[in-house]
Amino acid sequence: MNKRADLPPLNWLKTFEAAARLLNFSAAGRELHLTQSAVSQQIRLLEHHLGEPLFIREHRTVYLTDSGMAYLPVVQSAVSNLQRHTSEIFSPLGKGRLVIEVNIAFSIMWLSPRLSRFCAQYPGLKLQLVHANWDNEFNRSPADITIKHGNGDWPGMQLYPLFTPELTPYCAPKLAHQLHDPSDLLSLPLLEVLGNRQGWQGWFQQAAVKTVNADILYHKIDNLAAGMSMGESGLGVFLGYPDFFTDQAYSQKLLAPFDICLATEENYYLAYPKGIPLSKSATVFREWLLSELGLNSAGP
Repeated sequence: MNKRADLPPLNWLKTFEAAARLLNFSAAGRELHLTQSAVSQQIRLLEHHLGEPLFIREHRTVYLTDSGMAYLPVVQSAVSNLQRHTSEIFSPLGKGRLVIEVNIAFSIMWLSPRLSRFCAQYPGLKLQLVHANWDNEFNRSPADITIKHGNGDWPGMQLYPLFTPELTPYCAPKLAHQLHDPSDLLSLPLLEVLGNRQGWQGWFQQAAVKTVNADILYHKIDNLAAGMSMGESGLGVFLGYPDFFTDQAYSQKLLAPFDICLATEENYYLAYPKGIPLSKSATVFREWLLSELGLNSAGP
């Protein structure tokens, strides 16, 4: 039997999802307000449409075939997305849900402390933050809008750079007061963020500090938020974006001992696919975020 490439009817897919999740045609019928025979008939029609069985039927018990197990998460994701976006598009703004996939450091150090302002403007809008760090951790689940860190080499994405792309040292005041010359940093533990293209070696070159034969103690970390926390505790010095530390709360805990900045290829970006209209909630979030950062929101 030839498999059909066109999509089957939505009601067949919803019936399959319920039956596959419950592994019981009668229970699926009760959930969907259908008879057991109607569920069975729709499943058979779907199997005929796809060209292979989705269930193994043994007496009064059913099991998913390999194809059925592979198809279930696909159908669940599609139905869930359809329901969520239908609600988002056709419901009032304050009744929707906004899913933000966001870099861990940006969420902890900048976004989360400010979200109360956004929610005050849009009370009733439900937020869901999904944290990720590395490129391969993004896009694992559907999101309305994304904030990620990198060099912006993501084809097909509409991008808004969020920070001034430069790094400068930060540390606790008790360490900052010990520093008088950039070369003094060589005697302190340095915190290096894994995966960043620019780091301490680049900064020392910018500051004209020779590091040949220097016995430098590096602590490696996988995100800047951890570096900030370690820096606050006095463990060492990290390179951070000055835009992270504009709030007065940070000025009491962290100081920039030198005003030497290292230009970086990387930045934090607001991102979403080109050619796909943003949802209502994602649109107002984009406008709010860029406004908070004092950036121009002109664009698609």
